[in-house]
Amino acid sequence: MTKVVIVGGGLAGLSAACELLERGCSVVILEKSQNLGGNSSKATTGIAAPGCELQKAEGIADTGADLVSVEPIAKDMVEKGAKDVDWLLNLAGCKDEMMVLRLTPGHKKIARTLGTRDHFPGAVVTYAVMHQLETIAKAKPDKLKIVTSATVTKLVVEGSKVTGVEYQAGGAQKEMGVVLLATGGFAGDTSPASLLARYAPQLMQLPTTSDERTNGDGLSMATEVKAAVKNMNMVSVYPTAAVIPGMENDKFKIVLSDALVGAGGKLISVDGAQFVDELEIAQKRADAMGRTKGPFRIVISEKDVDSVKWLCDFYVSRNVMKKYSNATQLAADMRVPPNKLPFFGDGPVLAAVVTPATYTCAGGLAVDKGKVLTGTGAPIEGLFAAGEVTACPCPNAWSASGVPLLYSIYTGRLAGASVGTALGAKEKVIDLVAIASAVEEVKKEKKPEDMRQKTSSWLTARSSSRARLLVRPRRPGHRE
Repeated sequence: MTKVVIVGGGLAGLSAACELLERGCSVVILEKSQNLGGNSSKATTGIAAPGCELQKAEGIADTGADLVSVEPIAKDMVEKGAKDVDWLLNLAGCKDEMMVLRLTPGHKKIARTLGTRDHFPGAVVTYAVMHQLETIAKAKPDKLKIVTSATVTKLVVEGSKVTGVEYQAGGAQKEMGVVLLATGGFAGDTSPASLLARYAPQLMQLPTTSDERTNGDGLSMATEVKAAVKNMNMVSVYPTAAVIPGMENDKFKIVLSDALVGAGGKLISVDGAQFVDELEIAQKRADAMGRTKGPFRIVISEKDVDSVKWLCDFYVSRNVMKKYSNATQLAADMRVPPNKLPFFGDGPVLAAVVTPATYTCAGGLAVDKGKVLTGTGAPIEGLFAAGEVTACPCPNAWSASGVPLLYSIYTGRLAGASVGTALGAKEKVIDLVAIASAVEEVKKEKKPEDMRQKTSSWLTARSSSRARLLVRPRRPGHRE
């Protein structure tokens, strides 16, 4: 059977790989960074999953009807997406005790965003999937090969058919097969010749929460083979990127998790006033900030931080948030009368200065169930795509917290299924969990190892790596 070359190792690419492996396909994952995970590993809030198993376990009946009412075209993603999320979490071994339901903006006060109790949810979920796939790659090297630090430079074309890729990894290389692009968006490249400058020049003055990985390389390669793009001006703006003291003018910003406002955090203006419903979608909050005078702050009472304690502790330790003994002390720091602030009680409060920043892209390649299309609507043979590199058909829903990750998993699995069907692999024939579990059992017999401790150690290292970005942010075009 023809192998499948997946370009990109974020949640879209990893989801596609899992779907294809279950169907018995041979897969090669090419990731330009040193590790799998992509932009997904940076996610600080979670995955929107209306109707997921954890909601059912907690007695929450949720069909996601509010998302569909805003954008009827989101119906398929909303109805099927939670099943895809549950499927991936099960494959990854993410147990219920690791996950938590959070109330986050854009979801009508329904707790439907799957976060994690400790560490950043993007890192927890991507690491768990990565670990399973790396285990499978060692056990079944004929079925899965993972190549990191591999920069794909060109799609190989024979006639009108895409037949593989050229890439750099210690020299020029080729990998032949059906190609599935999962390379992410383009908000991280703010250079004058960037896709952002071309399609959304009005956003160029904003900082960005994306790094150099999201540079639109997959889009550029696909358009060279006549792929069509859609909605490229639809670049989402995140309202609460952190402005770290001493780094106010840096272009790269760290996302301040939406979980904070879900827990009770308030967004206030320079004069201390609340001016928007913090649980509105990101674009509405950002628009309100555009009509209001900053600097802006997210403020949360210490009594409300229990559900987000790890996040708050991390932010305080890295100078992203500042702790005040009470709201009066905060008011003095802001030089406003205490009675101008919302009521935070008498106890300590935590505050972070925030600003709008470009975040993710709802525009991208035109696709139909993962098949990349030309300008005439015809599919390009041998070329598929998933995740942020594709044009999301529901940009309003996209602005709700956690939807981009839901979209990545949903489209990743959908594209994987489309590729599998095209190759004649229509059914699940391999149990990935059983393979990974068998390998882990052998490892334990040889050398007992606490997997929870291993996971925690890795995530701590990832958090430390992320913390270094707070000290010295990466610049577009700069690699570590």
